[in-house]
Amino acid sequence: MARLVGMLARRGYPQSIAYAVVKDEIAATAQTFAPQPNRAEKADVAEDSADADMVAADSDDEAERAAELVRRKLRTMPRNLSEDKVVNRLVGMLARQGFRQSTAYAAVRAELAHGYPPD
Repeated sequence: MARLVGMLARRGYPQSIAYAVVKDEIAATAQTFAPQPNRAEKADVAEDSADADMVAADSDDEAERAAELVRRKLRTMPRNLSEDKVVNRLVGMLARQGFRQSTAYAAVRAELAHGYPPD
């Protein structure tokens, strides 16, 4: 964790944001490798499916909110910036707003797929 936080800090991110991003990404990675429930637990899983639907709706709202922020910021950014610099600025802006790194990169890449600079 210290190495990742240090790498982000060297790239200009504040230490508190870098730590939060690394902590979130490690937690997200740990959840993807969580053990699968067995048949006895399937009844509990069915009850939790409503909660999962609500979480999925929240993540869709978060992604749409991130995309809207990216669209607004793209309109005001200088048009002579390289794509790498645009990506870094937009992801940094979303990180400061509290978005997870994966959500930020997905939103930025999706909006840049429409072309930069925007028409």
